[in-house]
Amino acid sequence: MRFVCVDNFPLSRQGLIRILKSEDGLEFVGEAASVNEARDVIVKLCPDIVIFDLRLKDESGLDILMEMRKLNTSCKYMVLTSSHEPEDFIRANELGIDGYILKDAMPEEILNAVRSVARGRKYYDPEVIEWVLKIQNQYVEQLTSREQEVLTAIGAGLSNKDISERLFITEYTVRKHVSRILAKLGLHRRTQAALYARPHKNS
Repeated sequence: MRFVCVDNFPLSRQGLIRILKSEDGLEFVGEAASVNEARDVIVKLCPDIVIFDLRLKDESGLDILMEMRKLNTSCKYMVLTSSHEPEDFIRANELGIDGYILKDAMPEEILNAVRSVARGRKYYDPEVIEWVLKIQNQYVEQLTSREQEVLTAIGAGLSNKDISERLFITEYTVRKHVSRILAKLGLHRRTQAALYARPHKNS
């Protein structure tokens, strides 16, 4: 698997490169310090995995993901960040990130994350998942029992019509519940609610 490292700090790039080059089957092919450099390197080298930081000076590393996804490449994208903000993970997850790990992880954890992504699996840092679930559970408790039922149905991919038939309520009532759920959870789109609901489907 050929990988590219994107980070505006040379020391961070070199440290990651040393860790990954120790793994058989991983080949370092390029690096970048900005969104523009990353775009050029990815298009030119066509790596299998791009590992990037969220913060590249005044730019967002997620811009790389959004731009490159439009090209429909088979490349995998992983975030390696020092950010401890759950919102950063939620945003990256919405954009379809393949892996997300914190920079304070041990070298073996980083290697394990890259191995998982290389095999076609998603990898999310356990510490980040804990924060997100804790925050989500606090907000979900604010929902009424009916709103929780609607949220669960949204997470299962049901349409408003499907939900109305399952819960024996009108579609208008479903739309009202959806609006209240989005407001209480601080979300803006139904797709966000669907992603949000999945960890709670069995709760």
